[in-house]
Amino acid sequence: MNFFDQHIDKIDNWAIGTYENCQFSGLDFKGVSIKGAKFIGCSFLDCDLSNLSVTGCAFQEVDFQNCKLQGILFEAANPFGFECRFTNCLLRHATFYQCNLQQCCFEHCDLTEVDFTEVKASGLAFKECILTGAIFENSDLRKADFRGCQNLILSPERNQVKGMKIAAYQLSGLLLKYQLEIKS
Repeated sequence: MNFFDQHIDKIDNWAIGTYENCQFSGLDFKGVSIKGAKFIGCSFLDCDLSNLSVTGCAFQEVDFQNCKLQGILFEAANPFGFECRFTNCLLRHATFYQCNLQQCCFEHCDLTEVDFTEVKASGLAFKECILTGAIFENSDLRKADFRGCQNLILSPERNQVKGMKIAAYQLSGLLLKYQLEIKS
């Protein structure tokens, strides 16, 4: 099934298909299967997609605003054209293992304990995000912008960080493993 230019605010008749330029608002996806659905140029506003299986789903030019996306395993999504913008979203415990995030953006998001292991995030903007316990391991973070983020901790030796942008107050998160006593 194909759906174009629709505003969807009820989930009772949910069908797997291709959704293009559709807006989803105020929906709770608990108990709904979206496996294999394609979302192209869509926006999700004030939706709860927590712990949803996105296996085989395509997300191309998709905006998530004020959404709950906790525990989603984004690495199970279709990697082709993966492009998402997350604004004011709760993504705690989500994983992006080995995802190409170069066409993504995170603004004012809670990324507590999100797994960014082996991601391609060169040039990615993390704007004013909470990164408590977020995992960055063997990730390409060249030219990524972390300025304004809280609780950034990562090892420069275990990630590609050339040209990465951070604020001076964030330096301690890069030096934590050395157990330095940093005074201001």
